Amino acid sequence: MPARAPKVKGEMRPARPSAALRVAYQRQLERLVDEMHRSTLYWLRATYRDRESEITMDASPAADLAAQLARRASQWRKMFAKRAPDLAREFISKVDRHATNATKQAAVALTGMSVSVKDTLVSNTVLQASVRENVSLIQSIQSEYATDVEGIVMRSVTAGRDLSYVTEQLQQRFGVTRRRAQLIATDQNNKATAQMARVRQLGMGIKKARWLHVGGGKNPRHSHVQANGKVFDLDKGLKIDGEYIFPGELINCGCVGAPLIPGVDDEAE
Repeated sequence: MPARAPKVKGEMRPARPSAALRVAYQRQLERLVDEMHRSTLYWLRATYRDRESEITMDASPAADLAAQLARRASQWRKMFAKRAPDLAREFISKVDRHATNATKQAAVALTGMSVSVKDTLVSNTVLQASVRENVSLIQSIQSEYATDVEGIVMRSVTAGRDLSYVTEQLQQRFGVTRRRAQLIATDQNNKATAQMARVRQLGMGIKKARWLHVGGGKNPRHSHVQANGKVFDLDKGLKIDGEYIFPGELINCGCVGAPLIPGVDDEAE
């Protein structure tokens, strides 16, 4: 990781993601995943035990298990659809408050003057888009889990595997699903914080920001490392790898943007 470029005059502190919000959101997603897995495993074990002696190439046990999996998938599809909007709205609302407060505090620290941040059509549009994206991602956790579980069970039946083998395979898949929930929480916290901070900064009349690469990942994007310190337009982004993007926009990107207020030096900080 390159050393951070020297701070320039008029540069505000960037709005960094809140670790507390990420952890809280991650735990909510993990609880939902845990409930789904326990329910699926309970009913699958019960059905599997009833027909385990018949688990061969016979189609009847497979049909029973498939029917049970379909019922569980339907149950949890509805549950995720019901819970996802509230989880997403609560999370994005908290991220917006965090990003707005961080932006206001940074402006006060730099200029010594209080600022107000008003809702705009752009900020409301970005907020609603963030909610919709999170709803979709939450629901995708269930759909991917259900598809993979069905594959594991059907392959196990075809191969004549016993219940202990199936349980072991499902536990491994459960770990994958939990890690996906963790990735979603981290990625969306980074992305939503950057998006909401950017529109709040635009609402304050700020036009430009400086890209700051944040280390910590095992395999940082080389182009993002090279972008460290470059100035970009807040309404356009920085051209990286042939496209204009914003800090935190791509998956697993932890980069941030430091807003620039022209004509202001940093003696107030």
